[in-house]
Amino acid sequence: MAPSNTQGDAIERVDTSRSAAPGTEILYDLATKGSEGHGALAYLQHVQTGDGHLLLVPQPSLTDPNDPLRWSGVKKQATFLNALGYSFLGGVTGPIMTGWVVEAAAFYGTSVQNISYTIGATLICQGVATTLWMPFAVKYGRRPVYLLSTFLMALACIWLGVASTTTYTSFLLGRAFLGIFEAPIESIVPSTATDIFFLHNRGSKVSLYGLSVLGGNELGPMLSALIIQSLGMNWTFYIVAIFIFGNFVTEFFFMPETLYVGSRPEVKFHDSEDEHHKEVATHVEVTEETAHPTPQKTFVRDLSFWSTNDRTVSLWRVFIKPFALLAYPTVVWSSFMYGLAISWNAIMACTNGQLFAPPPYSFSPAAVGLIFGSPLIGSLIGTLLCGPMADAIANYFTKRNNGIREPEMRLPTCIVAAVLTFVGALISGLCFHYETHWIGPIFGYGVLSIGGQMGATLGMSYSLDCHKELSVELMVTVASLKSAVAWIWTWVVNDWLVRDGPLVVFLVVAAVNMAVYASTILFWYRGKAIRIWLHERHPSPSSSPSS
Repeated sequence: MAPSNTQGDAIERVDTSRSAAPGTEILYDLATKGSEGHGALAYLQHVQTGDGHLLLVPQPSLTDPNDPLRWSGVKKQATFLNALGYSFLGGVTGPIMTGWVVEAAAFYGTSVQNISYTIGATLICQGVATTLWMPFAVKYGRRPVYLLSTFLMALACIWLGVASTTTYTSFLLGRAFLGIFEAPIESIVPSTATDIFFLHNRGSKVSLYGLSVLGGNELGPMLSALIIQSLGMNWTFYIVAIFIFGNFVTEFFFMPETLYVGSRPEVKFHDSEDEHHKEVATHVEVTEETAHPTPQKTFVRDLSFWSTNDRTVSLWRVFIKPFALLAYPTVVWSSFMYGLAISWNAIMACTNGQLFAPPPYSFSPAAVGLIFGSPLIGSLIGTLLCGPMADAIANYFTKRNNGIREPEMRLPTCIVAAVLTFVGALISGLCFHYETHWIGPIFGYGVLSIGGQMGATLGMSYSLDCHKELSVELMVTVASLKSAVAWIWTWVVNDWLVRDGPLVVFLVVAAVNMAVYASTILFWYRGKAIRIWLHERHPSPSSSPSS
């Protein structure tokens, strides 16, 4: 590799409150795009549409056509669609047996709570196993993890198809191994989004990822209920296995490696000593390889099982890093936000048969599965609201902040998410308690899912914005804690429902949600101080390559 050269250095007058912190980015070039059209940031690459004030963050390589940030729109979309298909199918397999819970308890001669343990087994094994998968995604790239995980997911579904007609023990083990095999869905897809998309459109992409997981959680039980009724639970798993194998084929041909280990232009903040003017020196360093330009990879080379081996990365250090991130308040908050948002789907999967199969509703297994149509619509609405709304609010505050983006600028959207979550839980709980018409609790599910989708998206987006250089490691931490939070409910919810009734259950879970949402105030006012504090104690926290 040739030594890098600096294309431009300059000083830009900016308020010192915007000094360096993880996650702080110059997003709008408001200071330099004046009448003269030049300045420190004029050296950087801008979005080519619109008014030209929007910077590309992160800056793509100037010389390497293989940088995923420089891929064509078609190649990026094909790659991301494959990633979404992978996470969607993983989401489908989680609550796929919702309509079969009561029948399964009778078939295996056990309790409904024991059947819920099989749902929880997938959740908790996802959380644990993602810590084993993701070090390889950091060192050897995303592609081999996608391909191997997808193939093993399909095999696990075939195992479960057989086990659903044999013994409970085999079925429980199959569900546990399914969680192990599909564990990367919780962390690798958001990392892929940060690999190939820029900051200004990353929020909508993360929102689509959240929809793929929650949408799979909700569409899966709807479709599986119809298959269970006509063909049986075993064929439900076999059909899902066929789709997963199809996703494996499309990944093999149209999902190249997205991990990039080359150099990119950097923007660095430096505090000025001039307290009277309160300036920050913005050092703009543009690097490029000049001696040996990198040739563009051919389609055939993109089909390599793996093409990256970052020798600077230690698998052991990457393995322990997610555990170290448990000390990061920003990451822990995101984990609980995401975990509590997705917990509602786990609770529905475990309790819908218990709530709707007996009188007064007396739903058939197919009807129990179709209940998830309401949460699915809610998740779609939540996606349409959260991505554009959070980006619009963040862009508003960014422009008021002279073009400097802070991760906390997305957080006001949490107000909407909190209100919808509480209202939806209240509607559902009251309707179950007073045994209203079935449309009441199902409508409450829809409102609840709008809030849940928004909460899940905001949780992921905030942590990714704060620590983009740790995108893989932090998503491992978020996924593990999220799975633990959701698993806790599956362990107790059925017996709790019998003891205290649905109104108590729904309002207690909603109260825990509200406590986490209330903590958003702390991050709105002190989030940047927390990020600076973390940076001062861990100045080089990432083992990942440039994100």
